[in-house]
Amino acid sequence: MPFGEGYLYLKIPERNLQKVYSLNEPPSLMDEEKELEISLKNPIQSKPISALVGPQDKVCIILSDITRPVPNDRILTALLKELSTIPRKNITGVIATGLHRKNTKDELRSMLGNHILNEIKVINHDAFDNKKLRYIGKTSRGTELLINKYVMNSDKIIMTGYIEPHEFAGFTGGRKSLLPGVSGADTINHNHSLENLGHPKAKIGILDGNPVHEDMVEAARIAGVDFIVNVVLDSKKRITNVVAGDVVEAHQAGVKFYTKYAEVDIDNLAEIVITSSGYPLDINLYQAVKSIIAAEPFVAPGGIIILLAECKKGLGTDIFYSWMRSFSSPRDMINRLQEEGYRADIDHCYFLARILEKKNIVIVSAHPSMRKIGSPLIKVAYSTEEAIAYALNKKGRDASIAFLPHAQRIIPNIKSAELKLL
Repeated sequence: MPFGEGYLYLKIPERNLQKVYSLNEPPSLMDEEKELEISLKNPIQSKPISALVGPQDKVCIILSDITRPVPNDRILTALLKELSTIPRKNITGVIATGLHRKNTKDELRSMLGNHILNEIKVINHDAFDNKKLRYIGKTSRGTELLINKYVMNSDKIIMTGYIEPHEFAGFTGGRKSLLPGVSGADTINHNHSLENLGHPKAKIGILDGNPVHEDMVEAARIAGVDFIVNVVLDSKKRITNVVAGDVVEAHQAGVKFYTKYAEVDIDNLAEIVITSSGYPLDINLYQAVKSIIAAEPFVAPGGIIILLAECKKGLGTDIFYSWMRSFSSPRDMINRLQEEGYRADIDHCYFLARILEKKNIVIVSAHPSMRKIGSPLIKVAYSTEEAIAYALNKKGRDASIAFLPHAQRIIPNIKSAELKLL
């Protein structure tokens, strides 16, 4: 099972194994550089990037942060080649941190390489600094759009990213680099509201009718995003597909490609599901919760989800830790969120609370900070053996166990009418 930048090897009794869920890996590209070049020269519903950008234009390129496995260096190298006639002083890279912390210089170096950092200016977005935000209007759903001023003061906006399932936006990539990527905190909070997150269409793999997604698309259109470059990756972070062009049409083409490989049928719910995604999605517990959300459709009511997550950066944000420690029951958490006011940077607390109302969670991580969140609601184990023994003791020695490696990359397709009722 993926764990950090390596793997954990698990043993269970053969009688317990129900299924190992995995997507059909799309074939990796023979020549990533060539495919990037072809996509940039032949975009979807757009002129080529070289024809869109004039020699005096100020260009902003939005890049994913350290918590995402986007091959920023490869994408940006291809983009800069296409923008060879643009003075480098006119190009700024903005790291789409959303509500995440700023990326350090070392992290930027590992993401982009010294050659890119020496070629163009790269800055971190700060969702909490109103002086660095610009108001550009309001969506039809009432989201006030405060967007990074470096982005909005440019003549051309290019967004990069990768496409895989997302717990409430349906899929990552495309429009998501703007909202939440380079939006203000209030803008993100409105888009990620409890009303939107609780919508029946705000789920993994769903775009049509998804209010979170549709609000993000409208924001990208209002901002005037000119061009996107998105990739689809395999489990080893190799590029399998490149889409470039219009923020909506190119993204939808990438989603269509991804879905062909990622849907898996669920015929029987397991009593125990073991889930993980590996680095960078298990860089901290806040990010690793996505693997729990991805596993939830696969486990029976009253069942146990075992999360394997290295969490080398600990728990995540201070507010996430504070809320994780402050509730005595899942319903208490949800009630407090509704009464005291919701913030988007505790969205994963909300999802955990919803899951914990029907299911149990065990976290396997050796990071010392994990012990701070151990409680009757969430058990923390230092080893897979301890976690599995605990789960089998709770559910019985013959309990069914399913595995969900690379959980975040899988789209569940519930086939049985009986399962749909659960």
